[in-house]
Amino acid sequence: MLIYYYDENNTYTHSDLIGDDAVMPANATKVAPLDGNGAGLYEPIIWHPETQTWTGATKEEYDAAHPADTVVVTPTADQQAQAKQMVAMANLTNQVAMLQKTVATLMVQNADSKEETKNV
Repeated sequence: MLIYYYDENNTYTHSDLIGDDAVMPANATKVAPLDGNGAGLYEPIIWHPETQTWTGATKEEYDAAHPADTVVVTPTADQQAQAKQMVAMANLTNQVAMLQKTVATLMVQNADSKEETKNV
């Protein structure tokens, strides 16, 4: 069975698998650390033995405690210019391919037209 451990401060530490017939350790529970909707919790996750429930931090509390997790990286002006050039190059490559197909079609049509004129 899957069990969830907590430390002396009732803070979640880890989970583990034990045999179904094994004795439950004193600092563990079978209750998964989830909210009322079955979603995961933000750390720190605290066990409440009196209610047999877990609680976690709010998203705002977690983000404030982990600012590196919420850093937004903005591309530099050079990176943005390079990206625009790459898109322009891809568009031009696509246009060249389409023009090559059009020229090939026109050449075939022209050859067919000359052949028809010859046979008249």
